[in-house]
Amino acid sequence: MRGFNIGKFAMAAAIVAIMCVPVSAAAAEKGEKDKAPANAATINGEGIAYKDFDWEVALYSKRMQAQGKQIPEEFQGQVKKDVLNDMISRELILQESKKKGIKVDPQFVQKEISAIQMRYEDPEQFKKALAEMNMTEDALKKQITQRSAIRDLIDKEVASKITVSDKDTKAFYDENPSLFKRPEEVHAQHILIKSEADAEEKQKKASRQTLVDIKKKIDAGEDFGALAKAHSQCPSAQNNGDLGSFSKGKMVPAFETAAFALKPGQVSDIVETNFGYHLIKVLEHSDPQTLKYEEVQPKINASLRNQKVQTEVQKYVEELRKSAKIEIFVK
Repeated sequence: MRGFNIGKFAMAAAIVAIMCVPVSAAAAEKGEKDKAPANAATINGEGIAYKDFDWEVALYSKRMQAQGKQIPEEFQGQVKKDVLNDMISRELILQESKKKGIKVDPQFVQKEISAIQMRYEDPEQFKKALAEMNMTEDALKKQITQRSAIRDLIDKEVASKITVSDKDTKAFYDENPSLFKRPEEVHAQHILIKSEADAEEKQKKASRQTLVDIKKKIDAGEDFGALAKAHSQCPSAQNNGDLGSFSKGKMVPAFETAAFALKPGQVSDIVETNFGYHLIKVLEHSDPQTLKYEEVQPKINASLRNQKVQTEVQKYVEELRKSAKIEIFVK
C-alpha cells in the first residue's frame, strides 16, 4: 500500500485545513445508490452519511490523478478503509470539541466565506461553483464551522502543549547536513525566438536574425526585460523574461552551459537549443553553500513541532476511540 496509505497525512490535513469541504455527492448510478446504506458508520450515534463517504473516496482518487498517480485496483479497499477511518477521527474530535464547549465565532465563518467568494469574478460564479459541487452556502458555512472547531480543539488540547527545544533543532541540523546544502544557482532572464529543430534553413536564419537585431539594441543600452516582454516567445515574457533561480540539471545542456558561464549583468551570445534561439542575461550567480543553522532554525523548529503535533493527534484520537461506540456498515 506504499504511496496510497492516507491515514496520517489526511488526518493532519483535516485538522489544519479551514476549507477542505467534503461535499455530499450522489452515487454515479442509481442502482449503486439504492444498494448503499444510509450511513457508512455511526460514532456515538452520530452518522457519517454514505454519500459523504463515497464523495471523499472519489475526491481522494481525483487528487491522486491530479498528481499523475492511479490507485491500483488491489488498493481500492484499503483507500476506502483509510478514508473512513479519517472521517471517524474527525467526527470524534468534533464531538469532543462540543463537550469542551468550543464555539466558533460566526463572524470568523463569514470572513472565510467572503475570502472564498473573492476567488471568483462575481457572485454568480460562486453560486455556480457551489451548485456544481451539490453544495449550498449554508452547508459550506457548516463545514467551515466544523473544521474551525476541530482546529481549535487540537490547538487547545494538543498543539499548545508541544514545544521543540534548541537542542532538538540543532541535533536535526547536525544529523541531516544534506538537507541544508544549496547548490550553485543562477537567476536569469532570457529572450526566446522559436525555431523547430526540423525547420527549413531559411526560417532558422530568420529567427536567428531577429535575435541578432535584438542583441544590437541591448548592446546599445536598451532594457533587456522590456525587449523580452515585447519579443520573447516564451511564457516568461509576461515577467520580462525572468526564469527565476535554477541550479544545474534544470535546463537543457546548451542553455545551462551558457547561463552558468555568465557573470551577473552579462548577456550571452545567441544560444541554440531544441526550442529555438535564446539570449540570456544573468542577474545573480550564487556559489554552492551550506545554510547556516541560524538561518534555518525557525523552519526546523516548525517542522519538528508539526511532526510532534501529528503524532500526538494520533494518540489523542486513539484515546477518544477507546470510549466511543463506533459502528461501521461498509466493508
